[in-house]
Amino acid sequence: MKKINVFNISLAIVFLILFFGNNGWCDLSRGKIKKGIKAFEKSQWDESLQNFQDALLDDPENPVGHFNVGEAYYKKKNYEEALKSYEKALSSQDPKLKQKTYYNLGNTYYQLNKYQEAIQYYIKALDLDPADQDAKHNLELVRAKLKEMAQKQPMQNQPQPQQGSQSQNSQEQDQQNSEQQQNQQQQQQQQAQAGDEKKNESEQQSEQEQAVQQAEQKKDLSKEEAERILQALKSEEQENQKLRRQRVPGGKIQVEKDW
Repeated sequence: MKKINVFNISLAIVFLILFFGNNGWCDLSRGKIKKGIKAFEKSQWDESLQNFQDALLDDPENPVGHFNVGEAYYKKKNYEEALKSYEKALSSQDPKLKQKTYYNLGNTYYQLNKYQEAIQYYIKALDLDPADQDAKHNLELVRAKLKEMAQKQPMQNQPQPQQGSQSQNSQEQDQQNSEQQQNQQQQQQQQAQAGDEKKNESEQQSEQEQAVQQAEQKKDLSKEEAERILQALKSEEQENQKLRRQRVPGGKIQVEKDW
């Protein structure tokens, strides 16, 4: 793919107007322009800009002076300032200077990645000079570049997974799972507490029933015990009566042996 021709046509115009045209420059201004051109040819952009600006002070509305300043700014890659100077140069009534200015504006907008604007100025340059091959070449390349960008754009616009969103969704899911587990644990604890309470109530009821039964059994046993005690007392009384019958006055009890 060919590269865009970003060479701005400047020096030829400057020489043409300087030496063959009646542009209203005074001798002092012509000297400054000559110095600026020499510095320009040596790629001394700062010195060239300074001389062109000094010449412009003598005639601030001169479109050629603004054109030259724009050229120096362009070489310094100060494209925003170059645009301002080129736009002022469009005040020229010379079709050739205006056509070259349109072309240079197209190149400048291209350097700023403003391709639609570049296309507009290449078209304007071709309107004034349909034979300008450089303008045709650049116009075709910029249009092709825009077409290529348009084809890539749908692929770039496809939704891409966002790590931040996935992480956030994962955190939210983990939080929901944690809350669900906590709720389940709380429900289980509540159910266990309810079961314990029922169990305690049942145990208490059972203990109460056992206590009642034991109390009743104690009552029954007391009657039996009373009868046994009474019977034992009777037997003891009878035994005591028997022992008293065998007792010898003044002696010990004589126990009968069972041979």
